[in-house]
Order: sequence, then structure tokens, then C-alpha cells
Amino acid sequence: MEDISVHYNEIALKGRNRREFEKLLDKEIYRLFHKRAERLQGRLLLRGVDEKEVNGLAMLPGVAWFGKTRIIDRDLEKLKKMIKDLYAEYGPMRIDVRRIDKTYDKTSLEVRNYLIKEVGGDENGQKARVEIFKDSFVINYDISRGLGGLPIDPKNKVLSLFSGGIDSSVVPFELMKRGMSVDLLHVHAFNDPDLALNSKIRGILEKIGKINDFRLYLVPFYVFSIKASAAPPRYELVLFKRFLLKLAERLSKERGYKAIATGDSLSQVASQTLNNLSAESAGIDALILRPFTTLNKEDIIKLAEKYGTYDLSIQPYKDCCSIVSKHPSTNARAEMIDRLSKEIDLDGIVDESIKLLKVMEFPLS
Repeated sequence: MEDISVHYNEIALKGRNRREFEKLLDKEIYRLFHKRAERLQGRLLLRGVDEKEVNGLAMLPGVAWFGKTRIIDRDLEKLKKMIKDLYAEYGPMRIDVRRIDKTYDKTSLEVRNYLIKEVGGDENGQKARVEIFKDSFVINYDISRGLGGLPIDPKNKVLSLFSGGIDSSVVPFELMKRGMSVDLLHVHAFNDPDLALNSKIRGILEKIGKINDFRLYLVPFYVFSIKASAAPPRYELVLFKRFLLKLAERLSKERGYKAIATGDSLSQVASQTLNNLSAESAGIDALILRPFTTLNKEDIIKLAEKYGTYDLSIQPYKDCCSIVSKHPSTNARAEMIDRLSKEIDLDGIVDESIKLLKVMEFPLS
């Protein structure tokens, strides 16, 4: 069993609200480990953690970095001995010293130089971070990086459009890293919604569920597909995107979501021109978050690889966006989409589709 020090960065900048963010992070840590963390001047301390479970912190929003921790009396001889013991296990280490207690009579650099003189060090070795507190030295080692950002706040509910593609599969991770509690809306091309889960979709959802519990809304595509066939093919994709946003808008109002999120990246594909994004969003009475607006595809792929969704996302799947028009307009106008929406009775399509909604809770029990 190990004692683990959990460090954060953005939480430390929250001033008077800092304690509330610490409570949120502590709650998430308790969900993972079923034990409460101790507060230790700008970090949290977990005592007696099974080493096999520690890496769960790597995917916990709000955690900047974490490491095994030893706490000893503030005595340089004891500190020297502790560093020697760590060297015996890990080899020479790169020593970093931080003076938290500014009343200590030696500077961080003086303590670091003392340790290097007495026991040596290796700038290419594993990092050992020594923190000088009022009554103790705290030594952090076997350090790993976390996601950073902010802990998830259940009050910050966002509904994210999810197709199973590269972009929409990464959006939930990035939103959760910003403290959002994310549920997903998936429009599928099957007669039976359960068939959607007999595909790559389940694997992606399981990855997301490792970070936080969420709700999945499954809505069939066929109602829109049948009734939108009367519209000009070149506008079908923009109409479909308007349909997705109208669905999300309806669910947001009924179920208390503060925003809708999409994986749109500006001009990455034909449907994502400024004119098209404006046309599909016109009249939507909800905040729309597009976290990837300025990212290149390569940037998003790197994120997908980081979160472990990339190999799943590129597997074949009946994605509804790929079923509609192959050559969409790149210059749709809001007035045109408004008129076509009325002609095909888009509000009626949303009504009928909502009646066929299936809701699932993740992780699956």
C-alpha cells in the first residue's frame, strides 16, 4: 500500500472558490478509491492506496500530477537517508526542491545542492520532488502526469452530439477536463437501438465511462431520413445537422442541460464552413460549444490517441452523416434552411423521433 500525493494546478488559481473545487476533486477521488483524501497545503494526500489502482488518477479531471509520497521529520540527515533509500530502488534521480515554508533557513537551491553533494543525482533520471513544509519534508517520487484542468461539477451539465467518429468521441473527454458533466446524444441508423452497441460504439462509450458516469440518448435516424428525402440533396446534410441541434435543444430544455457540444472543426469538411455552421445553428435556443473550432485534424487525432479512442473510431460503422448527401452545399443560408425545415416539418420530425428515444446509463451494470 502506498501514500499518494495528488497535485492540481488550475484549482490553485480559484481564489475564494478554491475550497469548492477541492471538494469536487475529493469527491471524484472517493468515487475511485472509496476513501477520503487529506488536505495538505495545496495538494491532497491519499493514504494506503493499492499500487495497482493508482493509475486511475491519470484520467481524473483536475489532477495535474500525482506520485508516491514519503513524509519525514524536517531533518536534513533523515532526508539524505530517504533519498539514498530511493536511489537503491530507482537509481540516481533528478532532484527538485520546493520551499513551501518560506521561514526555513535554507533556500530550495541550497537544499538541492546539499543533496547532490551528499548523495549525487542524475539529470536524466526519474524525478524526486522534495517539498519543505513547516514541520516536515515531503518527498514525491514515481511521478505521473494527470489530465489537468478542473474536476467535474455535476451541476455543469452538457449534452454532447456523438457519432462515434474521431472528433465527437474526443469531445466528452475535453469537456470533462473543463469540469463539465457530459451526457451523449447518438442518432443511429438501425431498426433496433441495441444494435448500435454491437459495434465500435460500445468500446468508445466504455472508455468515456472510465472517467465519469453518463447517460446515453439513442434516437433513430429513419424518421428524418424518410421525411427529408423531399428536400434538395445538396442541403440534406445541413438539414441533418439542424435536426441534431433541434433534438439536443429539446432534450436540453426538458432535462436541464446548460449547453450543447459538437465536434465541429472550422472548414475541416464541407459541412463545416462558416456559412453552414451559421445556417444549421440559426434559431437554436441553447449555448453551443464547439471546442475543436480551431484545431487541425492532426491535433484531434493526437487527442484521440491520448484517450485511447482513435483505433475504435476509425472502425467501419453506419454513421448517419455518411449516409446523407455526399456533395453538400458549402454555402447554405439560414433563410434557405429555415424554409426547408418548415417544408419537411422539422419540428414534427423532432417530435416523432423523441417518442422513439431510448435512454441508457453508463457504465453498464
